[in-house]
Amino acid sequence: MKGLFIVNPSSGRQNNSEKLEAITGKLIMDCICNTIDVFYTKKQNDARNRAAEIKEGDYDFVVAAGGDGTLNEVVSGIVTSGSNTPLAVISAGTVNDFSTYMGLPQEVDQFCNMIKRLHSMPVDVGLVNGVHFINVVAAGVFSDIGFSVDKDSKAAFGKLAYYLEGAAELPAQLGSSFRLKFITDDMELEKDVMLFMVTNTQSVGGFREIAPHASVQDGLLDVVVIKKMDLILMLPLMVSLLQGQHVNHPAVEYMQTTSLRIEKLSEEKLLVDYDGELLKDDFPIEIKLIPAGIRIIIPEEEK
Repeated sequence: MKGLFIVNPSSGRQNNSEKLEAITGKLIMDCICNTIDVFYTKKQNDARNRAAEIKEGDYDFVVAAGGDGTLNEVVSGIVTSGSNTPLAVISAGTVNDFSTYMGLPQEVDQFCNMIKRLHSMPVDVGLVNGVHFINVVAAGVFSDIGFSVDKDSKAAFGKLAYYLEGAAELPAQLGSSFRLKFITDDMELEKDVMLFMVTNTQSVGGFREIAPHASVQDGLLDVVVIKKMDLILMLPLMVSLLQGQHVNHPAVEYMQTTSLRIEKLSEEKLLVDYDGELLKDDFPIEIKLIPAGIRIIIPEEEK
């Protein structure tokens, strides 16, 4: 087989490069691949542009090696290319929500065995204001922490860097809210909102059951809206979030839809995150789903 590795060398710790060398070496030495091309990104959109160049039949598979942002770019590029090339994921970022949810192997032997068998499954892809996402679109309280944590802290402390930053921001952010309108094909909801998430998987920000009914193959987006609430209700909500039982909390709206429009009715600035990247286009936000938009390589037993 012939494979393309698209690698973000600035993601994660030093041992990630050692893992990549071990994986590519084993794929060649075990005669799983006779050709492996490696492309290293240098700046934003490099991964997307390289993946978008792929033509049908160029490669048997592509590997995205990096964090959620690198994965997002590679997914976007493959979808744009129309090549239908199956994608494998080596997680080298801080949170890695998508690979965590999918249960994708990260150890050398298991990963190479997965490539050898080359089983894949079709996975839905989201589109927000014209750009693709594979996991989540979010805005509001704590959703912009990733933009304020520097790369050195992410590399050194991993998820702990996010938790520490979140704790530092807690007093300032708890009182924040935004007036938003959510519009689907069959309903409208206008509320003062602390946080919203539009997810393709159950896992967001290290919480594994943010959207407990989500599936990457159901042709639906799961929308979690946390409304403005009294501080006394925050602790029970956090406990519910950890247990995946927050959908029944009085301050939470949970819905599933194929498309969504979000309008901002207040003047406050609101940053929107998609797969760890900052959405440049402002409100209104238009979100829709591309059913079975990409093929993800998975272990045979998971299929």
